[in-house]
Amino acid sequence: MALATKGSKGESFLAVVVGGGAAFGLIVITSRAWKACNVDVAGSVPNGLTLLFLGLPLALIVNLALFTIVFRYAGKAFLFSLIAAAIAITIADLALFSWQGTPATAPGSCPGNVPPWWPTWIPS
Repeated sequence: MALATKGSKGESFLAVVVGGGAAFGLIVITSRAWKACNVDVAGSVPNGLTLLFLGLPLALIVNLALFTIVFRYAGKAFLFSLIAAAIAITIADLALFSWQGTPATAPGSCPGNVPPWWPTWIPS
């Protein structure tokens, strides 16, 4: 696929689509978890603004940088590089969710601020 060769505009487009989509998904899951557990992370600032101005840029930076690094250095095969980058982003987003999506210092109604709908087989 010549459009998404390493270092091209196609690679940048894929990074934005995959990384941006994963970042948006992380923000949605974090928002749902905070609502389910009644977590108040910022006091007087609503949680939505906290996620929009702090969470989304952090997730975007991590996902875009990670996609670019893994996609470029994973190998020559396009599909292998794409799958490797998607797996790396998934692991990083789960780590970000565990770190900020279930904050231990913020008061909430769920044990450990982990919502009841979160699968037990995924660590948080």
